[in-house]
Amino acid sequence: MIARRGPVAAAIVVLMAAVVLLLRAAAAHTGGALVYALDDAYIHMAVGRNLAAHGVWGVTRYAFTSATSSLLWPLLLAAADLALGVRDATPLVLNLLFAVVALLLADRLLAEARPALRAAALVGLVLLTPLPTLVLAGMEHTLQIAAALWLLERVRAVDGEGATTVTRLASLAAAAACATAARYESLFLLAPAVVLLALDGRRRAAIVAAVAGLAPLVAFAVVSVAEGWPPLPNSILLKRTTFDAPGAWGMIDRLGGHAARTLAEAPHLLVLVVAVLAFSVLLPAPRILRRWDAIFAAAVLMHCQLAAVGWLFRYEAYLVAIGIVLVARHLADARDPTAAPGPLSRGAAPIVLVLAFLLASAPLLTRAAAALDQTPGAVKNIYEQQYQMGLFARGLPAGSTVMANDIGAISYLADVRLVDLFGLATQETARARRTGGVDRELLARLAAADPPSAVMVYRSWFADAIPPDWIEVGTWRVPDKIVVADRTVSFFATRPASADTLARALAAFQPQLPSTVSARLAGPRAP
Repeated sequence: MIARRGPVAAAIVVLMAAVVLLLRAAAAHTGGALVYALDDAYIHMAVGRNLAAHGVWGVTRYAFTSATSSLLWPLLLAAADLALGVRDATPLVLNLLFAVVALLLADRLLAEARPALRAAALVGLVLLTPLPTLVLAGMEHTLQIAAALWLLERVRAVDGEGATTVTRLASLAAAAACATAARYESLFLLAPAVVLLALDGRRRAAIVAAVAGLAPLVAFAVVSVAEGWPPLPNSILLKRTTFDAPGAWGMIDRLGGHAARTLAEAPHLLVLVVAVLAFSVLLPAPRILRRWDAIFAAAVLMHCQLAAVGWLFRYEAYLVAIGIVLVARHLADARDPTAAPGPLSRGAAPIVLVLAFLLASAPLLTRAAAALDQTPGAVKNIYEQQYQMGLFARGLPAGSTVMANDIGAISYLADVRLVDLFGLATQETARARRTGGVDRELLARLAAADPPSAVMVYRSWFADAIPPDWIEVGTWRVPDKIVVADRTVSFFATRPASADTLARALAAFQPQLPSTVSARLAGPRAP
């Protein structure tokens, strides 16, 4: 039993220790407050709270907004809010839970590996993915990793010999639905899995997986359209890859050129996909492992072509986790005498390939070290900027209108009506950004329709769009730029009558700001 559970227990201990150390390092910057490393975490928290308390899927309680790339995560937050009350620690606890589930599922996929290899792979999964950073990010990525590994495991269950049982089909359907509901990018895994199941004659399983995976997305699209929003969340529509280059370059981009450039800029993914494909071709491996390899490679290419990588190591984390598991499975199965043979023998060749992989794994190790180094600084960044913006907005009268381009902490900490200048939660600005950009006329029209108590924006984002009659009342500047898009937030009043009020509010709040934030009052001051 110790040999069986020892590796995953060791990985869980490493995970918990790393999270505790990162929390302690982050708390030194936040005065002990629990703050997440990304502002987007608070968008989900706000949606979950409003769904639980008011039955509204929105960043505020006043209207529906389609602003999240995850459908399941806000539902889980809402369920926790209903059961336990609204608590800042809920995303942290859920992330720890799903990180542990992901390790247990990875351990199950590596059941045939020797204990030392399993332990190395699972600890590698913790540090290289990197799970501790994802836990402190407060978002749905540990859930997505767990769901993705479950989906692979369920594909194996229906890929074996004999008739596929109803129970296996039901569990495959549940895994597919959880994966896509966790994040839309999980479609990059589901699509090749469905194709391979169909090609292998498992057409019933392919249909079940496809229907189940699409069901939550279609259901949400129906609700969103009924509410007057697009079928896809604005977070996807505004961040999707576009191919605007004309002529031959545009055609190359559409045919995979963008994926090639993204892989070149993400060498940690390139190392994993090359290693997995090399092991798949050259080493002995069972049929299901080579199916997983194909699913993984196709998912990497689709993700790099159509989605983003980076932003606190999170977008591609599910692919890194899967790649680590597949590499470890190949090392285990290369010694299995029952595995399908490859061009290379079970002698010295696997050792050579392993050494080559270790030499090429520098990008993974560098990325893991950067994650541990940057996470406390990312928490500090959010605490100094967006979290303070949320606390300031909380001091405004309930129901006040606020215009901002970063809405997470504001929407969670304050009871305000939001005009989202980035476009995640406001249709007018989202449409403008998709068709050419936000301009002065649009901002003036939005401000006239519902005069805001404050406008909080990055001037660098809206330099040419800020109406000339808006009055800059003050600025806050943070010392570092890790996960914030700009070090300086500017506060504007849209009318002379509100400038004095905003200036007084900023002056009253200034003593509460962290000492690291440089505050400047540029507009009228209270006498």
